[in-house]
Amino acid sequence: MHKNIVITGATDGIGLAAAKSIAKKDYNLILVGRNPEKGKNALETIISDTGNKNLDFFECDLSLVANVKDLSDKIKQKYSKIDVLLNNAGGANKTKQITTEGLEKTFATNQMNYFVLSTELLEIISESNDGRIVNVASNAHIGAEVDYENINSEKSFSAWTSYCVSKLMNIMFTYQLSSIQDKVSVNVLHPGFVDTNIAGNEGNFIKYIVKLGAKMFARTVDSGADSSIYLSTSDEVQNVSGKYFFKCREIKSSRASYNKEDWQKVWDLCNEYKIKLI
Repeated sequence: MHKNIVITGATDGIGLAAAKSIAKKDYNLILVGRNPEKGKNALETIISDTGNKNLDFFECDLSLVANVKDLSDKIKQKYSKIDVLLNNAGGANKTKQITTEGLEKTFATNQMNYFVLSTELLEIISESNDGRIVNVASNAHIGAEVDYENINSEKSFSAWTSYCVSKLMNIMFTYQLSSIQDKVSVNVLHPGFVDTNIAGNEGNFIKYIVKLGAKMFARTVDSGADSSIYLSTSDEVQNVSGKYFFKCREIKSSRASYNKEDWQKVWDLCNEYKIKLI
């Protein structure tokens, strides 16, 4: 029987590269993106490249908690079991943006999205004999600290700081979720500096950082997807959980990321917003 995998941010970049590779492994792919035209193109590309027609697409703006909850409900209505959730979608914003739900957009897209989708789908991922949640973070988290009084840039806004903090929260959320349940493996990864459209139309500064990193470290989109594919599909990590990977190998995340009190704080913060907004 085919395994079912949900991949967010699957219409371009690392997400699409991962989707194409995993499609060759005969999975049923459930792709999530905010642009239906790009979704249609992604499906056509995957079918053309792999011959796998077991594809589905859900349109969703993942920066809104209510939308992510609605997406989760739709997936659960259609699928009784999910084997893998690959939380890949993310972004960065040059300017301070507050969503209609009152959250700073980078935090909402990069962390709340992961939290809500993972916790809402956890039950049906637990139905798999090899349920996995894979979170794409970044080594940009190194040196970051979570200011709980400035989650939504109440005091100040920095595009780079906001992005780095969101990636640190991805890692702490991964560790916490892994520590409080044992039915599903939960791992997190650094894809490397890859020249993707992570900054969207938000322009120069973040795009410059990403492009500079990509040029310096020379990772292609395909190579940037390697750990996502590995953690999603490899038998080698079937019983591995609560770990951080780069180039398909376990590495250490920052010292700050191992503070268990902060794991709980991040969890409680996200859960409070989730309850409030859905």
